[in-house]
Amino acid sequence: MTEKKKVLLIDDSSVNNLLMQNILEDQGYHVTTAFSGKEGLDKVNEEKPDLVILDIMMPKMDGFEVLRKILSNPETENIPVIMLTAKKDSEDEKLALEIGALNYLTKPVDIEYTLKRIQKVFEK
Repeated sequence: MTEKKKVLLIDDSSVNNLLMQNILEDQGYHVTTAFSGKEGLDKVNEEKPDLVILDIMMPKMDGFEVLRKILSNPETENIPVIMLTAKKDSEDEKLALEIGALNYLTKPVDIEYTLKRIQKVFEK
């Protein structure tokens, strides 16, 4: 039996986290959630998830800063990060990809497309 892939959702919206958690758990992923950048970083460092799905707009520490911290830490730099955000600005997308995000998806979530992007991460 293969081990479930661990996905960490970092989004300050409990509604968004719950929605994505239910979708991903239905697909067989082990999902944990964090509701702030700091909490997310703590969980990344503790749990070493197989994938982080990260919102941009969060209080105190935005997703760009969280992404930079994940990728600048030698212990977490190889964890893939997908940005999932309501920000549709191409400049934000470019910045996220330049920093090192693997993909940039926008809300409202296209569930089928999002699941395909996540599956692609684990095909490597």
